[in-house]
Amino acid sequence: MDKLKIGVLGASNHLIKRIILPLKNTNNCELYAIASRSEEKAKKVSSKFGIPVSYGNYEDLLSDEYVDVIYIPLPNHLHSEWIKKCADANKPILCEKPISLNREEALDVFTYTKQKNVLLMEAFMYKFHPLWLHVKNIVDTNQIGAIQYINVAFSYNNPSKANIRNIKEFGGGGMYDIGCYAVSVPRFLLGSEPKRVVSLLNRNEETKTDILSSALMDFEGANVTFNVSTLSEANQNVEIVGAAGRISIPIPFNTYVDTESEVWVHTAQGSRKLTFEVSDQYGLMFEAFAEAIIKNQDLPISAQDSINNAAVIDAIFKSSEINSWVTV
Repeated sequence: MDKLKIGVLGASNHLIKRIILPLKNTNNCELYAIASRSEEKAKKVSSKFGIPVSYGNYEDLLSDEYVDVIYIPLPNHLHSEWIKKCADANKPILCEKPISLNREEALDVFTYTKQKNVLLMEAFMYKFHPLWLHVKNIVDTNQIGAIQYINVAFSYNNPSKANIRNIKEFGGGGMYDIGCYAVSVPRFLLGSEPKRVVSLLNRNEETKTDILSSALMDFEGANVTFNVSTLSEANQNVEIVGAAGRISIPIPFNTYVDTESEVWVHTAQGSRKLTFEVSDQYGLMFEAFAEAIIKNQDLPISAQDSINNAAVIDAIFKSSEINSWVTV
């Protein structure tokens, strides 16, 4: 069949910086239409990047009969509203993470789309990178023994109070923006859910968003810790320590699209650096999503996975509020 035509809600910097070029290189989908609240902005982006159709509002894009799939990179607080409107338009949806601001909202949107018989998937792109698929294989095949602990660090420095990531009402803050990765990664690697969490969240006095968030997650046999910050030096890494070895991933999330990625594996045999060919995880994600639609297969990221991730984030927020362990 022809490539799936992708319609995008919002001309975000994320779209321009990370999505447009990967979509051009996919085999089964194409960026067909873009909508913005500003018709001028939509036309400017469509003209610059060769997107055939532009709209000055989201509703007109949803009404376009030629649009097969909707991609939502809107601010976090708008995800639920526009997921439902896409479902009403009978369009499958790929929505940026976090798909919701809490478990209740996640359950609601997945229930709604299921009732409408419309596919919905959360856009956790890292799960499609060959680096992560190989690391999970190493863990699953017990090559470093039973996992004892995992450390995740992710930070950037964004002090602008006008930036959407620092506006609480828009779903801003470190936990939603990058903490969702720190929660997702151990769940992905271990194939299980944490039983309880304890956390410490430091908030900006003015914006009220979390600017430094730390947590300990109890996976009953493996402990997971993380630190995420929106006011620290740009940094990211994941360390996975087993009974017989460890894995270090120096750039786990914002992998370069023009340079090989690397992972270090240390065991009793010695240390080795694994390199992975140049890959664009966003393009791979769109390919996998489109393939599932075309072949009528299960989506590669399930609704339950997204709902469970939201539940852990809820528990982390609650733990910080009551200064105690919280059962997930």
